[in-house]
Amino acid sequence: MKRLLCFALLLSLTTVAVHAAEKSNYQTAKLVDLNSRESGAGAGRGQRIFCLSVETNDLNYVLHYWPNWRGSYSPTDLIVGDPLEIRINKNSLYIKRENGREFKTDIVRREHNSPDKKPITCALPVSTDN
Repeated sequence: MKRLLCFALLLSLTTVAVHAAEKSNYQTAKLVDLNSRESGAGAGRGQRIFCLSVETNDLNYVLHYWPNWRGSYSPTDLIVGDPLEIRINKNSLYIKRENGREFKTDIVRREHNSPDKKPITCALPVSTDN
């Protein structure tokens, strides 16, 4: 019984530590630009591809997000100029949504932020489909 109690206590402390570590990875950023275009994907796939531009204190990011399936989350509820909670893992940037869930974007460009520079805006590739 003691072992079970110790295991349960250790598990709960580990869960709290992991949750605290995840929380500390977030930083505040600002959504600078958001646009989308039709993806040209098949009927079951996401029908739009999104480009987001996010500004932090030291870097600006251009991000692409393509919902995998029709009906997947689309970031149309985001407002340009609003703050975002983000975390970065290698070449992916995760944006925390209002409901606490996050969505994963692909970083396609990084640029140093400086006071005399305007933030970079989004440019989606033009579709060659007719």
